[in-house]
Parts: sequence; structure tokens; C-alpha cells
Amino acid sequence: MAKPLIAKNKAKALSTALFLVGLAIIFFLDSWWPGIMIVIGIPLALKQFLNGRYHDAAISLFVFVGFFIIANFNISWKILIPILFIMAAVYIVCKEWVTTSTGEEEEETTLEVPDDDSEN
Repeated sequence: MAKPLIAKNKAKALSTALFLVGLAIIFFLDSWWPGIMIVIGIPLALKQFLNGRYHDAAISLFVFVGFFIIANFNISWKILIPILFIMAAVYIVCKEWVTTSTGEEEEETTLEVPDDDSEN
């Protein structure tokens, strides 16, 4: 894990403050759906980013903002499902490629059989 940018309690306080500001905005605008997806997703991603979990922050933003876009623009599930499967496949391949290229290769396990020297 990467080094956190600020202390965990400060990251939590900032994300909580952003969440409350977001709630105030959606109360004022009276647009609960899909606004709540942004209000939940951005503070969560901010907290993860400030804690040094950049990969988790990117995934959180992708999921919550993605649901906001899907709900806001009425994207058809016939288009969305194949795109999600392709993106998941690309993610799995890229994740596997990055882990093996950074030296975290799988170790080959070999069993050593002791020699039975009963010629003594």
C-alpha cells in the first residue's frame, strides 16, 4: 500500500464534510436520484485517495459515477452489459499482467524427496 497523504482521522473528517455538503446540495436541488450516487461516491473515493489507496479510489469513482451516468442518461442494458463484461475482462488481464511484470511471479513448488541411503 502506498503512503497515506494525510492522517486517517483527517481523511475521514474531510470525506465526511464533503458528504454533508453533497447532502445539502441534493436537498436544495431536490434531485435525490441519481445525485445520491455522486454524494456517496466522491467522498468515499476522496477518503481512499487520501489514505494512499489510489486503485480503490479509481474503482469507487468508476462505479459510483458510472451508475450516475447510467441513471441520468437512460443507457440501455443491452448496450451496457456487453461493455461491462469486456471491461471486466480487460481489467483482469491488465491486473494479472501488472502483477507478474512487477516481480510477483508465482513460485514453482517442487517436492524434494530425501535420498534413502540404506547402504550403511
